[in-house]
Amino acid sequence: MFSTVISIVSVTIAIFSLGVSLYIYRLSQNDTSYLDIDNQYCDLLKLGLDTPDLRNYSMTSNFYKCSDEDEYKKKYEIYAFMCWNLVETIYDQQKDKKGRFKLSETWIPVMFEENRLHYSWFKHNIRLFKKDFQEFVIGSLNDINILEGSINDLKMLYANFERDFPQNERKSIEHLEMLMLKNKYKLLLAKHKIFEEIVGYALVFDGSDSNALWLDYMAIEDKYQDAGYGTLLFNKIIDKEGQNKLGMFMEVEIDEGKAEQKRRIKFYERLGAKKLNLTYNLPTPEGQLPMNLFYKPINNNQLLPGDVTKKIISESFNYIHTDIHHRDNVFKTFIHTISDEYLGA
Repeated sequence: MFSTVISIVSVTIAIFSLGVSLYIYRLSQNDTSYLDIDNQYCDLLKLGLDTPDLRNYSMTSNFYKCSDEDEYKKKYEIYAFMCWNLVETIYDQQKDKKGRFKLSETWIPVMFEENRLHYSWFKHNIRLFKKDFQEFVIGSLNDINILEGSINDLKMLYANFERDFPQNERKSIEHLEMLMLKNKYKLLLAKHKIFEEIVGYALVFDGSDSNALWLDYMAIEDKYQDAGYGTLLFNKIIDKEGQNKLGMFMEVEIDEGKAEQKRRIKFYERLGAKKLNLTYNLPTPEGQLPMNLFYKPINNNQLLPGDVTKKIISESFNYIHTDIHHRDNVFKTFIHTISDEYLGA
């Protein structure tokens, strides 16, 4: 009996010791994997220090415009391939036994930054990577979900809203709350599929009489700028809210020579929005602010009737700008400049 007990205890100790050994082995393997990736990333950053243009977004996002004989392009092609191989290694290491991916907080900034810098190269060389990684990069790492925000979300975002828009263009939080409660005015949140952070937001008015959308405000958080999320948010607003609509209108600053103004205009033009040939003034508490009015047709509707433009402006003025008592007088200053517009190339 005593020898049987000793045998059971011995077996139990052996199993426990084996379990501890396997646990320590797995930990050491994880540590090794972490150190290997960390060392590889440090080497890539050192190369970037030696040649800063390899990590300059304005250069990397436009690498394909260089000739094949360009020395920078030759170096960058190799460097970007190394960076994406590192990202793919992180992706492989972060999958569980069932192949599900869950990114650890350690690698979030690395994966985000390398994707931001080198996504243009990836799109041009997607064939070099395995299918599931291609799907991950395009379908998750570079995608967002659009969620309808609440009044509480607006309160949390309002400090950013004050930072993102000049005082003479923005509304008070009380006025925005009132607009949202009237149901035709929505706060839309762009939530990253992987990082699960809010990368940007938009405030959109649904003009039912004109059958058009009015993009009142749109902004991307600072750390997510210059990574394609503005384009994603714009297009997803149309996908989510623009079904059966003629198009979407948006106010854009006039180009007065400032770099930021030029950048915004080029952004909307790149997305297929057209500057309308009318004189447009935004009603403000101080009077009015001259702006461009842009229009993005939906479903290839290339004819924009002047009556539609008049209706959406009238709707937006009388819905969004009820805090501006002289809004009708502002509209009268330019209504005569509105006419049919043909938006074909």
